[in-house]
Amino acid sequence: ARNAQYVEANFPEGNRILRVGHELLERVSAYQDGSNEVRTAISKPTPENEEAAWRKIGPSVALLRECYEFAQGVEKVIPDVLDELCNHAGDGDAGRAEKNRGLARLLADMMQNAFAFDALKASIPAIQNDFSYYRRTLSRISQSQDAQIARYSIPHDISNQMSLFYAYHNPMVKTVVDSATQFAKDSGNEQVVLDCLSALAAGSFSTVKNGRADSAKSERLCVLVLVTCCVLYDWISASGVGSAQSGIDVEAALSLISQRSLVDSTSADKVLRANCRTLR
Repeated sequence: ARNAQYVEANFPEGNRILRVGHELLERVSAYQDGSNEVRTAISKPTPENEEAAWRKIGPSVALLRECYEFAQGVEKVIPDVLDELCNHAGDGDAGRAEKNRGLARLLADMMQNAFAFDALKASIPAIQNDFSYYRRTLSRISQSQDAQIARYSIPHDISNQMSLFYAYHNPMVKTVVDSATQFAKDSGNEQVVLDCLSALAAGSFSTVKNGRADSAKSERLCVLVLVTCCVLYDWISASGVGSAQSGIDVEAALSLISQRSLVDSTSADKVLRANCRTLR
């Protein structure tokens, strides 16, 4: 529990991000599909039909904006976690090993949230369709005399940024990956980051392979840390995680985790392949 206490004390924003992320996942899983109203408004574009569509998709678009703003928060936290994890991993202060485990868990939990969000987005086509209709009619929404409708108006610059965000099939994982990649570039020594990810992956691999986890929950966390490290390594390393120069034996990792589910019923190896740059 000490590693959790360290994270809570030193990375309160990370903990807050996780709490918000879990809440948003629950709300997105109950997404209110506006397809019928949008379809009617497109085929019969009367003011009444448009307003009915706006009332239906307005709360959903507000939720999508919250998810986008959440991703911006994740983007800001990732460099702080990696900085502490990669640049102080070898410090000799008391409890460093537990601190590192706590940080690795925080990083992995944020990636797990990203995996889950992207899987949800892929399973709800209405997200893209509703938002596309919203953007096409945004100028009329902002001019609506109905206060309930007008309050769902989003500034054009933000709606444009949201459109770019949701255009990707894995927007939340991309946010984590891009933030980590930028951190590695800005650090001036990508190899330090890659070595850190390799060390974390090796520790998790060994724990799972040798059955040293003290519970099924702990083993699942190790699998999640292993997958997270492989994904980040693959994007940060120019040659990828599967190259001969890689510090991670990704084929051994894929074999080890192939029978373990990670997101819903999707096996960990499929989640790993789906989110890597060089593995397919």
